[in-house]
Amino acid sequence: MGKRNSSKKKEPGGGKRSNSAPLIMVGAVLAVLAVVYFATKPPTASELDAVHERHIGARLETRPVLTPALFTGKAALAYRYAAEIPDVIDNQFCYCYCKKNHGHKTLLTCFTNEHGSKCDTCIEEVIHAYELHKQGKSMDEIVTAVDKKFYRPYKS
Repeated sequence: MGKRNSSKKKEPGGGKRSNSAPLIMVGAVLAVLAVVYFATKPPTASELDAVHERHIGARLETRPVLTPALFTGKAALAYRYAAEIPDVIDNQFCYCYCKKNHGHKTLLTCFTNEHGSKCDTCIEEVIHAYELHKQGKSMDEIVTAVDKKFYRPYKS
């Protein structure tokens, strides 16, 4: 009887297979976790201060809010809320970054023209600020809560 030929082929380098797949998988998982962490971490106080400066006293935006009758749905609601609490909305930074992109002064500026009706970020910020105002939150509490909810780094 002769020798049987095995159907298994020997691997180059002594027949041992490289087990790098688990290391690659661990590296990929760590990379995904790092991206998620940096994308979702809350802003620091210095990051927020760099984004907007708070003002106390006179409003920065003095033009009137457009009438909600021009709009429908959430947009009309946001215009109504902005008209009801302009001092609160004027203290909010707009996180669609229209200050940099369109020269707006504050979130209230978005509602002195049609920009606010076309921007989900602006609409959601006003609605959130209004809800907090109705809960009796102070201006600082409202600004802080809106910043925490809507802050995202500016992408040029």
